[in-house]
Amino acid sequence: MIINVQKNLPQSDEFTFTAIDFERANNSQNSVCQVGICAVERGRIIRSCEYLVRPPQRVFYFQKKAMEIHGITYLDVEDALTFDKVWKKILPYIEGRPLVAHSFRDDAMTMDAILSSYRIKYHYQRYGHLCTLELAQRADIHGENNKYNLEALCGRYGISLEPHHAGSDAEGCAKLALALAEELSIDSFRSLADFSQTPDFHEPELPELLTHSDLDVLENYLHRLKNKKTVQLADCPRLKDLGRAKKLIKKYPSVTIAKDSAMSARGLAQWFAELPSLPAPEKSGRTRRRRRHRPVKQEPLTANFTK
Repeated sequence: MIINVQKNLPQSDEFTFTAIDFERANNSQNSVCQVGICAVERGRIIRSCEYLVRPPQRVFYFQKKAMEIHGITYLDVEDALTFDKVWKKILPYIEGRPLVAHSFRDDAMTMDAILSSYRIKYHYQRYGHLCTLELAQRADIHGENNKYNLEALCGRYGISLEPHHAGSDAEGCAKLALALAEELSIDSFRSLADFSQTPDFHEPELPELLTHSDLDVLENYLHRLKNKKTVQLADCPRLKDLGRAKKLIKKYPSVTIAKDSAMSARGLAQWFAELPSLPAPEKSGRTRRRRRHRPVKQEPLTANFTK
């Protein structure tokens, strides 16, 4: 990769992971009202369950749109366990395992918010993750009508699903991950995650010393990467700094920048710091002609007296 992509890969090649899904009461990220998990051990499901959850008091209200999606109401969770108690029940099937979700970024944001609400510290990031939505899009595998949602993709493989029931969604996601691995002939879970987290953009070929036009190509490529929400970049140069370097090189053709410097935020900062003092750009030989001010000719005033 010409730009370092920050990946969060599982440590093991074995298909041992836990799929997870959340349903929320409203738009607040921590308003979890249901959680489902599906634990997989070496390619076989060993546990699948779901729990209704009483949301934290500050966000304990249900929006109409949310209820229309998952059908859970205030009365369903009024006497349910709070998430800190549910967490103790599901932790044995989560701890130390890579997590899998369909649109992992959304579920990760919800998980971060609800764990923070109860001051629970769990660094799931260190164990890696797999997003089945990313994986399907990367492999260009879709369901009916070119859709990549969980229901459409599960339908492609004949996986039964009750949409927006957290337990069913988690189990469907786990089965989908295994089905995608089989279709792609990838027999390593780590390799599957690596494939899904690698951008599918064609990398531009750049020389060791970059010109103004080369920086333009790099800037456009980087802009596409940054617009892809699922891609995380490590030590990535800012587009603003690349634009500044591009202007300098265009103005002073003798100034050059190495590819390694342009591809790194630290390298680009060092390049700016080490730039010699540059002469002021030469002024053009043509001088601007001053516009002469012509006084406005005023008509003499005439008095018109009438008796």
